[in-house]
Amino acid sequence: MSHDPAPPPPPPPPRPPAVPDGGDAEDDEAGPPDDAGAAVGDLAVLPVPRIRARVGCGERVGVVVEDRRNVVKVFFPEIDRAFWVDRGDVLAIPEGRLPAAPLALRLHRVCRTLSAVAVEVYDREGDADVFYVFTRGTSLEALEEVRRGLGADFRRMTIDPGGVRRTRVTLAFHTPTA
Repeated sequence: MSHDPAPPPPPPPPRPPAVPDGGDAEDDEAGPPDDAGAAVGDLAVLPVPRIRARVGCGERVGVVVEDRRNVVKVFFPEIDRAFWVDRGDVLAIPEGRLPAAPLALRLHRVCRTLSAVAVEVYDREGDADVFYVFTRGTSLEALEEVRRGLGADFRRMTIDPGGVRRTRVTLAFHTPTA
């Protein structure tokens, strides 16, 4: 008896193109190159005066909330604005080096604890700020650590599976002013 060889498997479907508005295809493009500086969750400043003037952030400390190949999105809580800035124009700084808004510090700590890959500044509910923190994996211990770290300011946390690429943790917490 002769055997006919099995047909080759079909080719994989084409990957969707990267989309600028933040769909799942952004994950194909997300993430810093190997020699990157600032990453999601880093406290950051814009050291070049020309860039600071263009953005209008002054010498404030912001927090990186999104990371693409050549640009990062830096959120400045004191002016309640976020800007896409070329990666080379952003300098990550360690906590404590410069005074930072309480919200920037909280987001920095939350991102580090949950291994965040992106943060979306979502809404306000009464006296609480609401954020979507996206992660590719975390633990119950990390979630509990976030809750403990927020203390009495914690309002709520929900966890929404986001498919195979990332999970969305919705956090609502009160942030006292400086």
